Amino acid sequence: MSTKQILSILNVLAWIAFIGLCIKTGTLMFNLIFGLFMSPDGLKDFYLIINLSDLAKSNPTEYLSLMSLLIFVSGLQAYLFFLTTRLFEKINLENPFTEVVSRLILRISYTAFEIGILSIITQNYAERLLKKGLFLPDINEFVNSSAEFIFLAGIIYIIAQIFKRGIELQNENDLTI
Repeated sequence: MSTKQILSILNVLAWIAFIGLCIKTGTLMFNLIFGLFMSPDGLKDFYLIINLSDLAKSNPTEYLSLMSLLIFVSGLQAYLFFLTTRLFEKINLENPFTEVVSRLILRISYTAFEIGILSIITQNYAERLLKKGLFLPDINEFVNSSAEFIFLAGIIYIIAQIFKRGIELQNENDLTI
């Protein structure tokens, strides 16, 4: 397989991940609104990524806070894959070192870092709720990837710096010719 075919396959996979994360974020938003304004008991009947109906009944403020954090994490993950699809659209293998590509890679790095930090905040908040005696099923599965996103952000940041230096070298080369 050629590099161009591999990039096309990765682009399709990034679009699939983006759409899936948009659906996940939308589901979380719907569950938040339904749990707050309709019936927390009815949350058990819906397709849920995470069932927080007990928390919605016992403490709506904590439910709103936790769900908001989960929505932001999921939304940022969707945005990360949106940026990835933009990167695949903009990259040109004959001339990969462009300002647009460099900025996209740097933005992907920042977004991954934001996801990692927000995941840590969400995880600590969930642990505080657990210590209060509130029941949060499967919460660790949902926010347990903070270290991976921070590590990913560091690697992508290094790649962004390499791209930035590549642009500088390319510009110097263009001036000397």
